[in-house]
Amino acid sequence: MQLLVNFNEFWSRLTEDIRLAQQSIFIQTFAFEGDSVGEQLTEALLSSPARDKRVLADSFTRIVLSDRLRYFPSNIFDPSLRREASDTSAMMSRLKSAGVKIKFTNPYGASPRKLLSRNHKKLIVINDRVAYFGGINFSEHNAAWHDMMLRIDNQTAVRFLRADFVSTWNGCNRVAREQCDGLELLTADGQSNRAAFQRVIDLIDRARRTIFVESPYITFPFYERLRAATRRGVSVTILTPAQNNWRFFANYARLESARSEIDLRLFKDGMSHLKAMLIDDEYLVAGSSNFDYLSYRIHQELIAVITISDIIADFRERVMVPDLAKSVEVDSGSSALSQRWLDLQMRMLDAALTIHT
Repeated sequence: MQLLVNFNEFWSRLTEDIRLAQQSIFIQTFAFEGDSVGEQLTEALLSSPARDKRVLADSFTRIVLSDRLRYFPSNIFDPSLRREASDTSAMMSRLKSAGVKIKFTNPYGASPRKLLSRNHKKLIVINDRVAYFGGINFSEHNAAWHDMMLRIDNQTAVRFLRADFVSTWNGCNRVAREQCDGLELLTADGQSNRAAFQRVIDLIDRARRTIFVESPYITFPFYERLRAATRRGVSVTILTPAQNNWRFFANYARLESARSEIDLRLFKDGMSHLKAMLIDDEYLVAGSSNFDYLSYRIHQELIAVITISDIIADFRERVMVPDLAKSVEVDSGSSALSQRWLDLQMRMLDAALTIHT
């Protein structure tokens, strides 16, 4: 296994694997846009001699470009957004004309579940020999964010991930688990996610010394378990971006950390889209999933629990330590009234989402 930090490191390794591919290239992404990053991937696919090339993207990318809803009133006639939509359509047509198969998951519908449930996986399988998973999408703005991917060539893991891609391609979201050589892989199908995430909850509940969480989006039920950990003496640190693309989460983190007595740090070096949890320096939780309600309940996700000491050491050295150095401590003080109001809001939101989804 290899940890790849940020887009350039990931892309450099991926392009070499694509260049050498002879049999198949399967790419699953949440966003695939017709900008310079999307075009880079397009050119790499068109140049590859692989016989079976497929791209699987969530329907999110059909209505959101550059993190902007295409059909929001102020965006409908925006010339740059219209141009990017046209470029994306042309890029897809080029790929299809060259024999690259393209499908979209989770079409939007009128119900809350149809609107909110997304296939959030980022997964690449090449030649049934190597796989990548993590948080990076194929769009300029996402490539500029701080993030990571993991590359693996363990054949048991690659077969498992290939089977998951094929299952999704065929319209079936699956719940599955595989364990091999210090790596546990779990897939969540968007219907029974709590069973998969129970593994993460159990690790939090069994933590003895430290929990480090880096994620832009953290909500219940994870805060409840992290709060319980602090109350039994575990040192909990949360690192989240100061410049969050969803502003609500930065304010929410301040209030939630105050009532949970959590050490909150704000990452000051731009947007961080990286999602990982290190527990007692023994378990590294990574993958496509955020630690939020939507991932926990209705997104399709890929979760990895890693106990490989070299990968954990690499994560500490190249992610945790430098990211903490680029962060500032936050005085999360808030009134008791604010904390009670937050608790009531979260309970109401949890009940509403449970009923509607």
